[in-house]
Amino acid sequence: MRTAFLKLFRQSPFPGLLKHADIIREVAPIYRNAFMCFLERNTKEFENLHNKVIILENQGDVIKRNIRGHLPRGVLLPMDKFQLFAYLREQDKVLDSVQNVLHWLSYKQNSIPTELVDDFLLLVDRSIYSLKAIYPMVSASESYFSTFSEETRDMVKSAIRQIREYEFHSDQVERKLIADLFEYPFERDIMAFHLIRLVEYIGDISNHAENAADMMRAMIAR
Repeated sequence: MRTAFLKLFRQSPFPGLLKHADIIREVAPIYRNAFMCFLERNTKEFENLHNKVIILENQGDVIKRNIRGHLPRGVLLPMDKFQLFAYLREQDKVLDSVQNVLHWLSYKQNSIPTELVDDFLLLVDRSIYSLKAIYPMVSASESYFSTFSEETRDMVKSAIRQIREYEFHSDQVERKLIADLFEYPFERDIMAFHLIRLVEYIGDISNHAENAADMMRAMIAR
């Protein structure tokens, strides 16, 4: 009965959501390479990678607008329209957050204390786990809203739990780094501010990924 009802839907938002999630997945290695260039003071290559992220973020915005613009008034959806838009906003903020990290790095070339480099890289990698986890969640959700089977619903819930776990571990590293930065004897306060704010920007990636996961959980709720 539900499958037959789904045929009445004029357009599914999931192909667009998957394209947007694929851009998030594509950004992940570029973002990490850009961070490595920052550490190595390779300004030219950093800016090259920074510009690639800007282009991809713009492509993501185009997809976001297309999803919103192709849901005419009265269109039938397998979830609440406002929930969908709230989810889309958070998924897009994941991509925005990556761009914000690189924007922030571009404003000031600042040396990360050697003893804190490993923790910064750990935080970046934790955020990348969150980036890569978006696509599997959206893919599983597309399957669920096509079939409404319990098996695919469990796949979505598993993907959501994974993103929440990534955010939890990211938050642990973020808190430790901020505490260490406050204790570090920087020569100038601006150096401490720059790095503390950088930690917060990196942490935002996992935070918005978790927010997106929470919105997806609301959409599949019964």
